[in-house]
Amino acid sequence: MVDESPLDYSPIDPAVMADPAAAYARLRAECPVHRTDALGRPLYSIAAAADVHAVLIDHQHWSNRKGPGIANTTSGAGDMQHDDQPEHTQRRTFARDWFGPPAVARLEPAIREVAVECIERVRDRGVGDLYADVALPMPVTSFCAIMGIDIADRAQFLEWADELVVSMAYPERGREARAALSEFTAAEVERRRTLAASERHDELPDGLLTHLAVDPYRDGEPMPLSEVVNMSNQLLIAGHETSTSLITNCVWRLLEDRPNRWERLLADRSLVPNAVEESLRFDPPVLGLCRTNDDDAVVGGVEIPADHKVMVLYASANRDPARFPDRPDEFVVDRPLLETKRHYSFSWGIHHCLGAHLARLTGRVAVEELLDRLPGLRLDGEPTRVPSPFLWGRKTLPVAW
Repeated sequence: MVDESPLDYSPIDPAVMADPAAAYARLRAECPVHRTDALGRPLYSIAAAADVHAVLIDHQHWSNRKGPGIANTTSGAGDMQHDDQPEHTQRRTFARDWFGPPAVARLEPAIREVAVECIERVRDRGVGDLYADVALPMPVTSFCAIMGIDIADRAQFLEWADELVVSMAYPERGREARAALSEFTAAEVERRRTLAASERHDELPDGLLTHLAVDPYRDGEPMPLSEVVNMSNQLLIAGHETSTSLITNCVWRLLEDRPNRWERLLADRSLVPNAVEESLRFDPPVLGLCRTNDDDAVVGGVEIPADHKVMVLYASANRDPARFPDRPDEFVVDRPLLETKRHYSFSWGIHHCLGAHLARLTGRVAVEELLDRLPGLRLDGEPTRVPSPFLWGRKTLPVAW
């Protein structure tokens, strides 16, 4: 057995979870390919940007088949976080038009309406939790808009999404939520297929779920029901907590440096996209995800035996001076977009996040509406962290205005 790396590091160490950036800087400097057995199985962490990039673009040798989490997991067909080629590209191609810039841009009025509704609901209160009041409802509403789902009980949908995100690190947590969400989605798919087979085509909701349910996918047939359910569930997991954390992280950093950053955006709204992108680089909602090697591999000069998990640290690569030589450890609100978009927060290569355009839009709209409607926004207490070794976001963000 290969000995553990000499540097004491684990992604679930409370000190690492409290300040991952400092831990990643030590990894890059002292042990950029790190092994620990502290989690009950070997786990390699990849910290240097060059090695992160190499693993992410090498889909022939680094697989999704055992899931993106620390624990080995399996999933039914359709969950693209467990997909490899050629199924991954087939499913991604079938859905990608719904996540492209033109389709996402059409959702902006609906997303902006939700942002306004959330802010106006609490405006007279003078204090609040930005996570619960604004950042939490917006991504689920965006997801429902793109899927064409009309959810009367938004609170139930949020509960499902939260449990499924937690299950990435603690699989037993998500069983009931996955079953309930799957039952809901299956019923929606069957309803749409019934409408499509009847003469009531005008009653078919517009949206991605209808496309997945009824349009020809392979050999003239629609996607199998189980695949539609798994794909829909995975898209919710991928987009819910991450977009929520994008909003809270971005506002947290803007207010943390008040008056400088917030006032700059108040004076110049054109900087909002730059601030959102810099937030993605500086505070990526997903710190890293895992891949599994099908064969023996060498990363950064370190031999990794076949069938081992590696945690590819997007957040570490995003602050690697070799990738970002200009102030990598500073939140630069006017960092040029072409430079900032070299970050790894949406992964890279064929697995680049399908919902990247939607996440950016949701984050931008949230910040714009907060600037317009709550210009006096300020921090009003210490935020708390999302309790997951994979994720980096604020579970609470106390604010006042």
